[in-house]
Amino acid sequence: MPEQVTAPGPRPAVLVYRHPGAPAAVLRQVCAGAEEEGVPTDVTEVPRPDDATALAHAAAGESRLGVGIGLDAAGAAVVNHGTLPERTPVVATPAQAHPSDWRRVGRIAARVVKHLPLV
Repeated sequence: MPEQVTAPGPRPAVLVYRHPGAPAAVLRQVCAGAEEEGVPTDVTEVPRPDDATALAHAAAGESRLGVGIGLDAAGAAVVNHGTLPERTPVVATPAQAHPSDWRRVGRIAARVVKHLPLV
């Protein structure tokens, strides 16, 4: 019987920590952006804190890929990497953003995972 090479656990994915009040449209666009780049997302509802930056930092710390996205109740979206300080995210999009901006957040998260330029 072959040895197990990797530890069992969740699949490698960008973790999305979503406040329960986060708009569904924002979640759809963010996940679509990452998946367009070929990187899966796993979504978890996290009731506290209602701060996209803190949620992204926490998600990045738990993600096997080291990248997390936080969505707050107002609709703000933030990407962070596990090696960055909490208040220094890769990208932050305000709540009043356009759907294409939310999709861009997902693409940027995926490109961080793949070590590609952030366009």
